[in-house]
Formats: sequence, structure tokens, C-alpha cells
Amino acid sequence: MKIKHKMKFRIKLSYTTGDSFGSESTRDYLELEWDIIEVAKDNLQRIKEHYKMYRDLNSYSYKKKSKDEIFAENKEKSWFVYSPKLFSKNGEAITQDTANKIGRDNYIIKPDEHLGTYCLKLIADNGNEMQISAFWCGYFETLHSAEIEFDDSDIRIEF
Repeated sequence: MKIKHKMKFRIKLSYTTGDSFGSESTRDYLELEWDIIEVAKDNLQRIKEHYKMYRDLNSYSYKKKSKDEIFAENKEKSWFVYSPKLFSKNGEAITQDTANKIGRDNYIIKPDEHLGTYCLKLIADNGNEMQISAFWCGYFETLHSAEIEFDDSDIRIEF
């Protein structure tokens, strides 16, 4: 009896992580897997674009754009996690009640900075979006590569 093997694709990330006392190179896989290689490739591109934004946000370049400018450039992208927050003109976070009291001309709407920076949306095989935490982004983390592998766990054994 022949069994058809359905190949699963997954994304492996190679990055450096650590703490104040040291760092180490490591590899980890996303929890999502895909049957459709094109969807996995699309998600790889989403990771690339998100990480570019993350680097731009954390750049020390003298030509650095503001966080608001960087978020404005990316908030319409399909991978961006946009969760609007209300702020007074002086930069304080406010509630909807306060916004109603002070009037539309006296507050601004900006993306939630944490979600925009440390989360992204990936696509499942069925087209549904999945929000994930970008564990390769952080003060001590540096992403080196991301690649698609096929899950070969059932064609290899170790003794």
C-alpha cells in the first residue's frame, strides 16, 4: 500500500539572542506550517519587510525618520498589525471619552507602537491572517536569515 506524503513547509529563523551578560546564535521555527509553497514564500517576504521596518525604527542613522513616519509608510501593508490608539496633541494617550470631550481637532490617532513594532500578520493556507509575535526582534536580538524548509521529520530517524 502506497501512502501519499503531503509535504509541509515551515520557516526557520537564524538569529542572535542574549542578555546583558552574553549572546548566542540560535535557530527556531515559526509555529505555523504550510502545504502551499507560494503561501510560505509570501510569508517569508512579510518577515523580510517587517524586519526592514523594525531596523528602520531602531536605526541610529543621522537621517533617521520618526516612528510616526515609519509607521505611516507601513501601516497599510498587509503584514502590519494596526491597532489605533488615541493621543492628545501633546502626546498623552487618551480614552475615547476624553477624545469626545476635547473634539476631533485636539487629538490624533496613531498605531499601537508595541504591536506595530513587535508583531506581524502571516497568512495560513486557507487565506486567514494570523498575528504572531516577532520573537527575533528585541533589544538583544538580531535576525540573520529566514528560510523555508520542508518538514522531513517522518523520513528520518535517529538512534
